[in-house]
Amino acid sequence: MRKIFLLAFTLALFHTGETQTVSMNASSWSVEKNNAQFVSVDQHPSMKLGRGTAWANGIDFTDGIIEVDILLTSYKSFAGISFRGDANGTCEDIYLRVPLSGRDDAVQYLPVFLQQGYWQLYPEHQANYVFAEKGWVHMKVVVRANTAQLYLDTATAPVLTVNNLRTHNTHGKIGLWCLFEEVFANFHYTPLPPSNNMPVNSRKEDGLVTKYRLSNAFTIDKDAKSVAYPSQASLKWTTVGTEEDGLLNIGKYCAKQRSDSFPLYSNDLVWLKLDLDSDKEIQRKLSFDFSNRVWVFLNGNILYHGDHSWPFYQGIIQKKFIGDALFLPLRKGKNELLIGVSSVTNGWGIISKIE
Repeated sequence: MRKIFLLAFTLALFHTGETQTVSMNASSWSVEKNNAQFVSVDQHPSMKLGRGTAWANGIDFTDGIIEVDILLTSYKSFAGISFRGDANGTCEDIYLRVPLSGRDDAVQYLPVFLQQGYWQLYPEHQANYVFAEKGWVHMKVVVRANTAQLYLDTATAPVLTVNNLRTHNTHGKIGLWCLFEEVFANFHYTPLPPSNNMPVNSRKEDGLVTKYRLSNAFTIDKDAKSVAYPSQASLKWTTVGTEEDGLLNIGKYCAKQRSDSFPLYSNDLVWLKLDLDSDKEIQRKLSFDFSNRVWVFLNGNILYHGDHSWPFYQGIIQKKFIGDALFLPLRKGKNELLIGVSSVTNGWGIISKIE
């Protein structure tokens, strides 16, 4: 009897659920601002989504396979699959960037925190693909625990593999996303049994900063080239940790005041504080990369201002410490390093080390 029970349990554990189809009609989807039409395209029941995210109703997705067909538009198709969405506007996105066909960022993973995507912070999660100039492309995303793989058309090997999904959501909604008007058809998903997380190694590097004191956020003018040293009385501090590679994604902790339409995006600023003790006067090297803008103060004095804002500078954080650096003239005793980081769009973060 015990053997029969164990066999039944093992079969249940590794059984793949039945494929579920989500119909392309208004009752099956929740769409931002009613921004969708349900039409027939090439004899396929389809959704024509204007912009944003459409969530499939009544689905709580953990692990599984999500598939959809997308009608390509070579000059404007930025579209894909969203999964494990929650009520705070946090989710995982994997999407196609068809106008960038043949480039190393033609497909991309995009973690969304508090309704804002931060692709500039994760250049390691993008890949090359050559799209057809027209017609349908089949997109399949296989999600297991903290990993996801993207397959396109009939490919048997993944085009993109993400080994560390950054939101850490373990379940949630599934849906479709696009930047411009897009047509989707044949959306379905297949549940898979839960998997264990793949191990993620922490970066080991002398001087890598892995904790910061983070202030509350403020909105400043988009054209601001300078900011005043802040009044400490106006700041509320929280200690936060970086991700395993040393990146601090500020968007995990602070929502932008406005991020619904690019021309109207707010420019939001936080302060990061590090207390540095020194037994003598000495210069120490601060290496860092950031998105979008920073202001560096040491003991109340401005040392540096940098601007990596899109579109003049892509704002991508490469995490290799080959760009910005400066020397900190530390005095004997306690020193306060204060870094202001602001963002309009696409990235709000920093990585740093002190040597």
